[in-house]
Amino acid sequence: MGFRVLLIAIEGKAPAEIRRQLDVAPTDEFCDVPDSPVNGAAIPNGGYVLYINDRISPDDALFETLSRGASLLACYANETTMCSFAAMWANGEEQWSVLHDCDDGLNHLLTTGILPEQLGTIREQQLAKQKGVTDVDYVFDVPVSFFESLTGIHYAKNISCDSETPWQVLRRQ
Repeated sequence: MGFRVLLIAIEGKAPAEIRRQLDVAPTDEFCDVPDSPVNGAAIPNGGYVLYINDRISPDDALFETLSRGASLLACYANETTMCSFAAMWANGEEQWSVLHDCDDGLNHLLTTGILPEQLGTIREQQLAKQKGVTDVDYVFDVPVSFFESLTGIHYAKNISCDSETPWQVLRRQ
């Protein structure tokens, strides 16, 4: 088994409003590892990130709602199916997306919109690693590394901040 997670980083909207729109409530519990169904943390750039372990499929309606009046970066990673996704939304509209689905081939990478330059380097590095290799899926890391390059956050690493327990456990209502 592996990670199956959806990360959503939002700038320009108060955490209380984000939680209201997601229909979750803060608890008094904080942790260093976000293993509860829904977790939230303030990030150094002033944004707020959600780490969702339960209802994790990328959801355009949710992204549209959370990005109204703000900007949103999302990252979905499913190590079980080797499917990964990154997207950027602003003011309720998708700006770009990057999708890798191993079921469509190890080199599968579907992109939409006008993508930031960082993607080119990451894509070329991972495709070069993938060349001639069939027992490892390096292209899976393209959306994940792209999201990390833009946010500084990786789903399997601790976030950089001043607190040892940055993740607040959120309760679905």
